[in-house]
Amino acid sequence: MNQRLYTIKEVSLRSGLSTQLIRKWEERYQAVKPERFPNGYRGYTPQHIDTLVWLKQRVDQGVPINLAVTEWQLENAQETESYPKDPVVESGLATTVSTSGLAQSGMRGEVAEYRKTLIRHLVNLDTASASGYFDRLLALHSMEFVLMNILQPVLVEIGELWEMNAISEYQEHFGSHFLRERLLAMKNMYQAEPDAPLIVTACGPRERHELGILFFGFFALQQGYQVVYLGASPSEKGILDCLEQFEPEAFTFSFSTKVLYDEAAPFLKKMDRSITELQLKTKVFIGGRVFTQDEAVNGTDHVYIVSGDGKESVRKVKRMLSLKE
Repeated sequence: MNQRLYTIKEVSLRSGLSTQLIRKWEERYQAVKPERFPNGYRGYTPQHIDTLVWLKQRVDQGVPINLAVTEWQLENAQETESYPKDPVVESGLATTVSTSGLAQSGMRGEVAEYRKTLIRHLVNLDTASASGYFDRLLALHSMEFVLMNILQPVLVEIGELWEMNAISEYQEHFGSHFLRERLLAMKNMYQAEPDAPLIVTACGPRERHELGILFFGFFALQQGYQVVYLGASPSEKGILDCLEQFEPEAFTFSFSTKVLYDEAAPFLKKMDRSITELQLKTKVFIGGRVFTQDEAVNGTDHVYIVSGDGKESVRKVKRMLSLKE
């Protein structure tokens, strides 16, 4: 029975590894040996994907890739067609290493050095060094690992340095802009299926901080959703027009302060009424660092607050969208 072969971009989407890193693991460490499509391009089986996911987990736990490949080969020496299955991976909810996991794997010091070096390049406005260093990190680790353990903490630390007057505003803006561009580049490597459910993402009205909602969009793409981003501070009319014309599965907004959220509350209730009047099934989700618990918004039928980082929020949104009303 012939198996479907997957392109390297599809494998990247399913494994969380960049296409560059997949090729490196193949060519340098013989992690997998892809087949070929008739046009000569690489073709990967489901077993290849399982192998790469397993190797990614071991590397994220601090095991060097060459040792992880050796470990994989030894474990499967007598069962060449047996591939490890992880129930979390199988459900589409594979997780990256937490801070405690980094400590247990002995990587906390190494990751702290990664962050320190990247911040130094950013505050020095050294685009070339920051770009080169970031690319090297992606060659060493999965995109998800870099995103959660390096890019996201660096973003927070740069903001804190500015708040403490340890760096100037222009340095904070440069660093944030650099991280935004790299996040968008990573996001653009993913492409959802044409019939995948649509999630529209945007900063809340009058909200200018984009990175939180971009993190959410990245992980929503990983979970197979189509993601459309409306940008910072979209107009209320534009949001309502988009809602009516495209009837998305969900609208998600981020807020960086409680003040901005409170100011937007009347509009969110208006949006909720529009969903009811149009007889849509759209749900609206609100997130951001200022929210610490999950709850339905009082006085609405379709608006919910979700707490947690981008990855955790996507999991919660996915679970709520799966519930039948």
